[in-house]
Amino acid sequence: MKLEELQKIVYDAGVVGAGGAGFPTHRKFSDQVKQIIVNAAECEPLMMVDHHILHKHLQALVDTLNILIDTLGADEAIIGIKGKNMHLLDRKIVASLSGTKVRIKEIPDIYPAGDEVVLTYETTGKIIPEGSIPVMVGVMVINVETVYNIHCALTKSEPVLDKYITIGGDTDKDITIKAPIGMKIMDVLQCAGYGDRLQGHAVINGGPMMGKLVDLENDVVTKTTKGLLIFPETSQIIQRRRMPDSITLKRASAACCQCTMCSDMCPRYLLGYDIKVHKTVYAASQSMVTDTESFLQSALCCGCGVCTVMGCQQMLNPQGISMGIKGLLGKHGLRRTNNKAPEKVRPERESRLVSSKRLIERLGIAKYVKDSVERDYMEFKPKRVYIQLSQHVGKPASATVKTGAKVKRGDIVAQTEYDALGTTMHSSISGTVKEITDRFVIIEA
Repeated sequence: MKLEELQKIVYDAGVVGAGGAGFPTHRKFSDQVKQIIVNAAECEPLMMVDHHILHKHLQALVDTLNILIDTLGADEAIIGIKGKNMHLLDRKIVASLSGTKVRIKEIPDIYPAGDEVVLTYETTGKIIPEGSIPVMVGVMVINVETVYNIHCALTKSEPVLDKYITIGGDTDKDITIKAPIGMKIMDVLQCAGYGDRLQGHAVINGGPMMGKLVDLENDVVTKTTKGLLIFPETSQIIQRRRMPDSITLKRASAACCQCTMCSDMCPRYLLGYDIKVHKTVYAASQSMVTDTESFLQSALCCGCGVCTVMGCQQMLNPQGISMGIKGLLGKHGLRRTNNKAPEKVRPERESRLVSSKRLIERLGIAKYVKDSVERDYMEFKPKRVYIQLSQHVGKPASATVKTGAKVKRGDIVAQTEYDALGTTMHSSISGTVKEITDRFVIIEA
């Protein structure tokens, strides 16, 4: 298969990063890629989607990786998985990898092992330069579910229509389900039997560290929805997200003592990055607008939240401040120009790695960790879906259908032009296009 053919198939199938910002996958493919790293870390607590896919579909992942290796001309593919999760992998399949270009790499049970900079170092020993992307060191990082979606596109001509999602948190049992893209999140939770649990609770879309609060009235399942975690309104996880930015900054201006603990614990700082989170917090909270470097360095932040949960002893929110600034930098097209390429990790890194166990205890969610997460094969039949036009990094898709049009499940309903940074959207149900807005193509069964 030629590279251009692979890119077109993946673009047509609407494959994007399934666990993060949703980078259009076909744009990651390049003949500059020498190592393909599969992110099987699933480092956020309570998240179990990749666990299921690894357990049930490992051979499909391996077959797909071999196709990617051949097409891209890569040297190898590395599945980076925590040692504690090796039991999920079929031993016969693992044994069959000996002498091939696909290998398993056990990584430590740390957070954030899934950050592409951390994962690249743990699996290859390479440090991605500041402000760069993995291909700058010959690496492509790709999520487990994304590889599986590529498999479905290549072998079954199936586009991305459904999303694997873990439902957990303050629940009697945690489950992993597969729901149609565009289904209202409230409807998913109610159909799955969690409607009664929502009283006095809030829902996080994603993990407890980096996930966002769900608007239960309006939010829908997208290609990046990976977890729906239910927590009491009184939990620190929810309270921190409820706090207005103005109060976050006021608290920092009054209580930040510049102890540097937020910087000292930052995973990217420990990899040699020149990021000093405490300076960003001080400059933002004190309105020191002339200290441009303290603002621009926020571009190096991955938003993992270690600075907030594990670093700050004053219970401030460096993560929220840094990510808020990073968003504004991107909005206004401002870039940091003095990036460097770290030559080695800082010597104190080993002693400051955050174990998953410590993180869970600090978050106060140990009581929500279940012995097992059941894969529930329930079938969802939504009466209406809202296909969001922007489910990915880059330019939103534009509707390719008209109001009143009849569509079948799998039909293209929106698309970003191929040369732009974007992807393709499909109807996840058969029905009629009822409305097209600046955000959604709305389809009624």
